[in-house]
Amino acid sequence: MPWRYALFSCALGMAGLPIYIHAPKFFVDQYEISLVALGLALLILRSIDFFQDPFLGRLAASTQQNGSIPLWAASVAMCVGMTLLFAIPAIGFPILWFCTSLVILFSGFSFAYIKIYALGVEAYGVDGQIKIAKWREGGNLIGICLAALAPTMLSINGSNGYENFAYLFCCFILVATFLVSSDFVQNFSTVAMKTTSLFPKDTHLRALLFLVFLNAMPVAVTSTLFLFYVDNVLGLEAMAGPLLILFFLSAAFSAPFWTKIAEHYGPLLILRFSMFLSIISFFWAYTLTTGDIISFSVICLATGLSLGADMTLLPAVYAKSLIKTKNDANTGFGIWNFSNKIALAVTAGLLLPIMEFVGFETQAMNSTLSLEVLSISYALVPCALKILALLWLQNLILRDK
Repeated sequence: MPWRYALFSCALGMAGLPIYIHAPKFFVDQYEISLVALGLALLILRSIDFFQDPFLGRLAASTQQNGSIPLWAASVAMCVGMTLLFAIPAIGFPILWFCTSLVILFSGFSFAYIKIYALGVEAYGVDGQIKIAKWREGGNLIGICLAALAPTMLSINGSNGYENFAYLFCCFILVATFLVSSDFVQNFSTVAMKTTSLFPKDTHLRALLFLVFLNAMPVAVTSTLFLFYVDNVLGLEAMAGPLLILFFLSAAFSAPFWTKIAEHYGPLLILRFSMFLSIISFFWAYTLTTGDIISFSVICLATGLSLGADMTLLPAVYAKSLIKTKNDANTGFGIWNFSNKIALAVTAGLLLPIMEFVGFETQAMNSTLSLEVLSISYALVPCALKILALLWLQNLILRDK
């Protein structure tokens, strides 16, 4: 089962974080949508998750008896959303097409995400969460790597790389769903679980969810602004794809390392170290200027290592807490997903309008002020947010003593 689990997580990774990197810039370049409109659209779309993700968690819990059918429905929805987003030219208002495509794509993504994480909780129990996290997050991160590079690689012969990526994703997710579907026929639930509310009564779960939110915000900021920063501050547009791959590959290949040392020293202590590494890297990024490719490559490597720890250890810690408190994994990861995506909503909804307000333009010469705001937004804002997450993590560690 682990390799099938990893393969589906890989396909799922292609539809998650990379879409926040590719979709905004694609629609800005293709349809000249304003950054204000795009930021507000992303804020509204992610606000929908306030109601949707907890609902999807409950829906996932109530449809367990239907085996793999709900998962197939989610995968088909992702195929439709991805095709509308990148492969079919916008009909009518591009911003409405953008919103509709993302609603379909991320509804399917959220449901599939909840199902696959809940399967890991139910199948592996409290002692197996670090082990399965190595497979799941390793696959997820490899999928992110593939999606980060795919549009560039698939456009080498002059064709539309984003359109080709959409079709490639559809084939991949359907094959992965077919292979993992047999695992959903089994019934792993042997203990009655209570439904997790949007604000869990267990204080430790609430504290973990707040850490998830705080820790997701720096990634949300850098994901939203990465291509803008590389193109306009560093002047390295041609290197954006390889730099993204370096970032995500370092995250993917570090996953087994983080899980191994977490088994000896505890996941929360290892997370503290990885966050400190990330803070140093973000601060360093603020000092860079045009052409600093070697320094930024080291930063991509270091922040990728930190992301590998975040994506591998935090879900495992949360899953163990769900099991110990006997909370349902489906609804629990519905709230987890909501916490991650609301961070993306807040950052996109605030930062993109600010960029336009100071006069930043994606296809024009920008003023010193607008580039300085971009550097501060990309580097110092995540640095400050990561410091807050580190302080909250330290609070959790002290509570557990």
